[in-house]
Amino acid sequence: MLLVAVNSAGVVLAMFGQLRIAVLLLLAGAAMSTLAIRVAFPAIQPAKTVGVHRWFPYFVRLAYAWLIVAGALGVWAAFAQYPDGIWGASRHALTVGFVATMVFAIGQRVLPAFSGMRVLFSTKLLGASLCLLAIGCLLRVGSEVLAYQSFAASAWRWLPVSAVIELTAVTLFAANLVATFLTPPPSALVRIR
Repeated sequence: MLLVAVNSAGVVLAMFGQLRIAVLLLLAGAAMSTLAIRVAFPAIQPAKTVGVHRWFPYFVRLAYAWLIVAGALGVWAAFAQYPDGIWGASRHALTVGFVATMVFAIGQRVLPAFSGMRVLFSTKLLGASLCLLAIGCLLRVGSEVLAYQSFAASAWRWLPVSAVIELTAVTLFAANLVATFLTPPPSALVRIR
């Protein structure tokens, strides 16, 4: 509950224009949440990866790393003189790095089970979509900071490449789920006597 209060306070303070305090609270909340659920520590039991790609647990951890990166970029942006590119990178790290990675990882594990205990069509497509999403997000976040902050003019060429990579990841994710939902659930294959 303490972490919910810290994050909520960050959101409320941001709504009232207290951005510098808000981003510090949000970064602290992200870091403490990651520590509290022990994402960065070795698991007590091995991850249940039956029916999903074997890298699944690493991508869940990567999502939380993106959450902390988003918070750190938010702090940098709040204290920077010209923060446009840093804010954009922070938002992208949060929305694509954290949220989309969690949706891709958890969604492909949970949605088939919720729709008649289906088995995921392809664990390789799951792995490929998560890899492409991670690469695209890394390129996008890095290039937004480098391009918009005028650190490297060549970074402007990476922005469209990152978009294509991320859209390819979204397409693979959607194709994998559509193929999963088009296959009959195991219960439909069992005849009732």
